[in-house]
Amino acid sequence: MAVQLDYKQKYNGQYILSKIDIEKIATDVLKEFSPSNLVIPTQLDTISFLQDYLGLEIKRKYIGTFESGILGSIVMCDEMEIPSYDEMFRPTILIETYGNVLISPNLSGKDTAPRRRYTEMHEGSHFILHKDYYKCLERESINQHKLIACRKMELLNDNPKTPTDWVEWQADYLAAALLMPRDVFYDYARSIIRSFGVSRGYLTVSSGTDKRQAFEIINKIAERFYVSYRAAQIRMIKLGLIRENPYY
Repeated sequence: MAVQLDYKQKYNGQYILSKIDIEKIATDVLKEFSPSNLVIPTQLDTISFLQDYLGLEIKRKYIGTFESGILGSIVMCDEMEIPSYDEMFRPTILIETYGNVLISPNLSGKDTAPRRRYTEMHEGSHFILHKDYYKCLERESINQHKLIACRKMELLNDNPKTPTDWVEWQADYLAAALLMPRDVFYDYARSIIRSFGVSRGYLTVSSGTDKRQAFEIINKIAERFYVSYRAAQIRMIKLGLIRENPYY
């Protein structure tokens, strides 16, 4: 990856980024990796992005205990031991090294493929944005932060409070911007909305009829970019393509 981040950083190495900054980072990265994704509404090759562009290794492994609910993680230190389970669901310990991306086998099915793709890009986004932050934590010997363990993704919350919240918010936003690039996603979504007879070009949250129609529209858009319904819905909300109806 040749794109260099030139943004202000906090004392702990965390970049100070607005939504506009993250949209620009996504655009700059895609200009290098896959310029066509900036003009054609289609799915991003997430495996090639992680392996060929970022130079990461992807593994399908359980992370932590079953109760921990960890969907994906990326190792941000030279080497570490990670609790896991083998194919017979027996407890084991993984020895993983810097840049290894672990994706839960729970996301291996066809039905969970859109969520798996988002998880992969979320981990890749950590690698793009947070190397300095985790190097700082490692210098301070904060061992629990050498592995980024991600449980919740595709979040609507825009009010992060703690440093960890900010890290997750940034990775979540960048993952969405890479999978659904702003301009091409916006134009395609508006065209689909209008094809359903909604001349205003955006959806409103109001009656049951609107909700049924919205479900069909969002599903169609999600399928085009091969993301989950929830990911497409949140992206549309954040880009003003789904709005509250002031009359309800």
